[in-house]
Amino acid sequence: MGKASTAPNNLSSGFLRSFAKLEEENPMREFAVHVIRGLRMAPQGLRVKLTLSFILMSVIPLIMLILMAGWFGLPSVREFYQLERWFPIIENSAAVTWWLIGLITLTACIAFLGSIYLTIKLITPVIRLSQEAKAIAATGEFDRQLPVSEDDDELSDLTAALNQLTSRIRTDMSELNKFGEKTNEMNLEINRRVVMLSGLLQIGELLGSGTELDVILELIVEKLALQEDQGFSLLALQPVEDLAFTLKRASQLDVNLLHPLPAETGQTVIDHGHPPPEALRNFWEQLGKPNVILQPVTMRTHKVGVLGMGNRTDRYTWTPEWIDLVKVFAKQTSIAIENEVLLRKAKTLTIRDELTGVYNERYIKRRLDEEIKRAIMYQRPCGFVMFRMHGLAEFRQRCGEPEAERILKKVARFVQESVTEIDRVGRFPGNEIVALLPERNKRQALEISDELGRRLLTTFAEFSNGATPLRLEVGIAENPLDGMTGDDLIEKASTSLHPVGAGAPTGAGA
Repeated sequence: MGKASTAPNNLSSGFLRSFAKLEEENPMREFAVHVIRGLRMAPQGLRVKLTLSFILMSVIPLIMLILMAGWFGLPSVREFYQLERWFPIIENSAAVTWWLIGLITLTACIAFLGSIYLTIKLITPVIRLSQEAKAIAATGEFDRQLPVSEDDDELSDLTAALNQLTSRIRTDMSELNKFGEKTNEMNLEINRRVVMLSGLLQIGELLGSGTELDVILELIVEKLALQEDQGFSLLALQPVEDLAFTLKRASQLDVNLLHPLPAETGQTVIDHGHPPPEALRNFWEQLGKPNVILQPVTMRTHKVGVLGMGNRTDRYTWTPEWIDLVKVFAKQTSIAIENEVLLRKAKTLTIRDELTGVYNERYIKRRLDEEIKRAIMYQRPCGFVMFRMHGLAEFRQRCGEPEAERILKKVARFVQESVTEIDRVGRFPGNEIVALLPERNKRQALEISDELGRRLLTTFAEFSNGATPLRLEVGIAENPLDGMTGDDLIEKASTSLHPVGAGAPTGAGA
């Protein structure tokens, strides 16, 4: 028992002594140590791992097989190995053979298991990286970050590069979204400006075409309300001279809310950063506390009203562009009112009828009053003749407006050609042609009217062609017999109208 118990100790001590002796005599020791340390300090990349796996799977088992073949097949190899120096306690060659077979088998198993471990360690991260990349590509989740391995190898670098790529894609997509939002904002701004320009052009066309003032003002209010989504507009004006138009109007807003709005309001901006002034607070609260721009409408430096636009967006701030836009529409409103005033004055100053070219009613009445005063002063007569056409409305419906205008022009021309240079021919509203005959009494006026009546009846027959008969009536008045003012003579001529050729009513003669 004592000898058996001391055998393992002798084996261990003999192995250690042999290895220590080999270290002293082997010149390759220091080189091997440096190689092992170099491999341990080298980066554990895929190339190194693949090389180690190849060595473990192929090279080491092959070397072991070569050693076994040499041991059993070549006696000189046994002598070359000098195993007695490694294992001095081994007494016979059979024991050495079994020791060598066991060592080779153990080495081959360790190499095989190590190669499997390295292979699994290489393939598993690749599969996981591939699955993660496919998931990102399929779902578009570029916010997803892949876990980076602590190993300093190519897979770690590839994972980090993929994370950087997804981060850059995420950043680029965010910038593209921002660019898309800016593009949408630019498109909306372009559409808004197109609507604004089209509205201003339409208003300008109406201003140049002599359209009624109420129509132009209504269009201005409507176009201004369309400039803002869910916006509204308002216009409150004061009476201007003798113009007849609606003083208060609104779009997308109850016009009854404009009554407390003072017409003398100056430029006012009310929004999130600009509270309403005290003078407009009640009006602003009655509107529902919206965001509002109010711009005065001026005419020759005098305020004649207020134009405004607004919306009900929370925490809204008006930009200078919106303020300038309201100024432009307010200027258009001012131009429309001033144009109407100038047109009224121009119509007051004009003395000719636009259609026929003869004098208009205003001039004839003024001239008639002057001739009556002169006739009374010098005790001279003054005649007045009125021609009225019947059936012209039916003729206009049947033959059209141009043909009806031709008849009026021809009647006015015939009358103009039949009187002297001191006489005045004019047209009253409707279908009446009149002649002012200074120095002519009623008898002379009747002779002139009879001659003109016969010519005009012939003309009427040519125009009507029997389908729509036209009739002509004539009335005559004289100062001072029928009146002392122009209105008296006009009324007398109107009440004494009779068909041409039927003879004057009783008392119509001289």
